[in-house]
Amino acid sequence: MVRLAISVEGSTEYEFCREVLQPHLQALGIYADAKIVVTKRYLAGPNAKGGAVSLERFAREVRPLLHAFDYVTTLYDFYGFRDRLPGETAESLCRRMANCLGNPRNLIPYVQQYEFETLLLASPEIIGRYLACSSLEKELLEAVQHCGGAEDVNDHPETAPSKRIEQAFRRHLGQCYDKKFHGPLLVMEIGLPTIRVACPRFHGWLTCLESLAPEPG
Repeated sequence: MVRLAISVEGSTEYEFCREVLQPHLQALGIYADAKIVVTKRYLAGPNAKGGAVSLERFAREVRPLLHAFDYVTTLYDFYGFRDRLPGETAESLCRRMANCLGNPRNLIPYVQQYEFETLLLASPEIIGRYLACSSLEKELLEAVQHCGGAEDVNDHPETAPSKRIEQAFRRHLGQCYDKKFHGPLLVMEIGLPTIRVACPRFHGWLTCLESLAPEPG
């Protein structure tokens, strides 16, 4: 069994890894263990976890994992990453993350463009059907089509994937989008095959993780 640590940004990503990625990878002989980034450490009481990730925070979290696991990967939002450079792409940020730790062979840095809610935009049709709300489906589908794909829905503070979903929930359902509750639930409803077709960067990352599977026999 290959041991894989996934450093995640928060509880939503943690639940996604636990409910979706972990069983998928375990069937291939890969044990995936999600670890939420620690944002503040206390001498007494539990540490604070989850929140915006920086290069320093990434290095502090991942460095010890590299010695405890066969491989280490990350699942952070590109949108909220604190050390993004002007005009930087998700790919170049991943290269900088690897560089800051000396490019270890067992590190697979990954940031989701633009954030976790991108995966929900993989199928507005399934979301609309699951929530029984065709007007919400129509709004999200128009956003995806206008931007050219789920992973291209932009990262402006008012139009990032999560912001669009929050607005659509309020407008068409009269309720708040609960990232921790709705996020993993809707992703499970959509399913990995559909997400992989609509999100090529995510598909590439997952394909890379699948390639870590031990040889049979």
